[in-house]
Amino acid sequence: MPELPEVETVVRGLSRHIVGQKIKTIHVLTKTSFSGLPVHKSIGLLVKSVSRRGKGIIIELAKPGVARKGEDGSNSLSLLIHLKMTGQLIWVPPIRRRSKSYGGHQRLNFGHPTDDFTNSMPSRHTRVWFELTPKGAPSGQRHTNYLYFNDMRRFGWVKLTPTAEISKDKFFSKLGLEPFDKNFTPAFLYTAIQHRPKSNIKAIILDQTLVTGIGNIYSDEALFYAGIKPTRLGRSITKANTTKLVSAIKKVLTKGIKYSGTSINTHRTPEGSMGQMQNYLAVYDRKGQPCRKCKTPIIKIRVASRGTHYCPSCQL
Repeated sequence: MPELPEVETVVRGLSRHIVGQKIKTIHVLTKTSFSGLPVHKSIGLLVKSVSRRGKGIIIELAKPGVARKGEDGSNSLSLLIHLKMTGQLIWVPPIRRRSKSYGGHQRLNFGHPTDDFTNSMPSRHTRVWFELTPKGAPSGQRHTNYLYFNDMRRFGWVKLTPTAEISKDKFFSKLGLEPFDKNFTPAFLYTAIQHRPKSNIKAIILDQTLVTGIGNIYSDEALFYAGIKPTRLGRSITKANTTKLVSAIKKVLTKGIKYSGTSINTHRTPEGSMGQMQNYLAVYDRKGQPCRKCKTPIIKIRVASRGTHYCPSCQL
């Protein structure tokens, strides 16, 4: 599943291409992949922004020429999207829709890499797709752009909802602090950890209701930089440990965003190429390889039902 840096890469890439475009229509091919308000509510609305909350994507829509009414998002709707394990968002200009030759940067692919990254659209994995018209463009297919939501395993979803009600959504309402939120401090994390004295530290920072966006890859990396063994219980974590951990979490996520995410097997950049963060990982997916600090071989175990990598010398 994409983690915060991968979703942030999707959001930034998508934002460059669909903000300011108008929803012409939405095609729902798999009913279970789309929920919320009926699709006709979105027709004619402009894409105002694309943002992220945890691992979820928020595409805000509003009527052309009508400003939002305050920060609560009243007077607008939003498309909520979660890619889950195998979700994709594929943006295709009209001249490239049915061509298998997608050279350069004309076709943009986000998410889990499959043959759909080069197939004609819609494909057999397309669940929902959108027709978008650039603002001010004449009507007609030759001026229409296409955004496809594909999902091989059907775990991902799209939902149309009033923007003001996002905080009540069953997924978004459960999310904890963003790692870059000013309130995500060592004091906050230390207090949260003390409430879970018998849980291991990796399970604690993977809890999306506590801090959101951190998954298996970046939890391993953050614990390495903080010098904390992933199996340590909450009751053993000191305030000094927590200070290092908060700093490490922000460090590895910032680095992940800088290098467009990690491409082990389920992520590609908007242009379909590999992210580069895997070239800078300290422990994740490096079982048996020498630690970048002390040369001790990296160990892989299972923690919180996840494959977990750490250095037995650097992490205590």
